[in-house]
Amino acid sequence: MSRARRTRRPVGRLHAALLVGLTVILLGSGGTAVHALWASSATTGSSVRAATVSVTSTGFDQLSGAVTSSSPSRTATVVVKNTGTVQSPWTGTVSATASATADRTLASGTKVVAWSTTASSCSATTSVGSGSVSGTWASPPTVSGTLAGGAHSTWCVRTTASGFPTSGSASVTGTLGVVLGSGTWTGRASTSATQTAAGPTVSGGFRCEPTDGNWYVFVAWDTSVAPSDSNYGVMVNGTRIATSQGSYGKAAITRDQVPSTLAADGTVPVSVDLLDGNGAKVRQVANGTVVAFEQSGARGFRCS
Repeated sequence: MSRARRTRRPVGRLHAALLVGLTVILLGSGGTAVHALWASSATTGSSVRAATVSVTSTGFDQLSGAVTSSSPSRTATVVVKNTGTVQSPWTGTVSATASATADRTLASGTKVVAWSTTASSCSATTSVGSGSVSGTWASPPTVSGTLAGGAHSTWCVRTTASGFPTSGSASVTGTLGVVLGSGTWTGRASTSATQTAAGPTVSGGFRCEPTDGNWYVFVAWDTSVAPSDSNYGVMVNGTRIATSQGSYGKAAITRDQVPSTLAADGTVPVSVDLLDGNGAKVRQVANGTVVAFEQSGARGFRCS
């Protein structure tokens, strides 16, 4: 009697299992995720995707240039773009550098106004839009908003100068700093614009009177611009070297008053200021130049 053969069922092939790991890292503050990394590993390969926060700002430099009383305004089209992939709030802050007195006069006397627009560009004739913000270069406005990833916002920025230097030229540099995002996970961009204003063209009857030997000169000016009892300050490179009283309208330029430490050899600018009763400057009334040079081992002056 034969034994019945028992049929063995083949063992099914064990398929290789894929090991899939999912790691999600969300870094940020509040509800804004500023960086996310999804990493999956398997026998077939891996993939990485990253969410980023970055921003660009263009157009603010269109405000650069000279401003005058006849052409006091400049207009720029500023575009802020979220070049990242995460919706984030942004803020644009303007700061200005004005060091000298003339610079500060220009800064405080220049109005800065900004407004959001749906137009692609802004021009000198574009009307100020609703919701505008304004200030001056000395106390500038701030702009802000929220941008989805890849989106942009367009702003018109206009400056109008009304306070010009009464003597000497002026320069103000404004910088727009844009921050997108929050906390330590932010994108940043900055652009600058420099505006200049020339000083007044004032001769005021300025004239130079030479002396024998060219050791010193006299400078004179028109005193009819003020009452006869007015005082005048004679200035070289920001230093008052002499004060002239009343209608005399004249002062000497000598090596003791203008040493080489105050003005080097060559053309020396001289200006004349009208003074108030306390000796403070009211305004510049005349300007011109003389020439300093060395002769026989000593400093001399001659007319330009």
